[in-house]
Amino acid sequence: MFLARDKNNDLYLFDKLPVKGNECWWAETGVDGTYLKLDKSLYPEITWESDPVPADLVLK
Repeated sequence: MFLARDKNNDLYLFDKLPVKGNECWWAETGVDGTYLKLDKSLYPEITWESDPVPADLVLK
């Protein structure tokens, strides 16, 4: 999984490495369910200029 932030500051969790477009990151497959929009206040260190950040989902 990967975290990436769009140019408009929206934050997303992707199940596969996303590709950077002109204004947003997108999933190569283009199928619904390949990403999840998150609260944009999370992870302020992730910016539009950042590469996608690997992430693990941990259930407790």
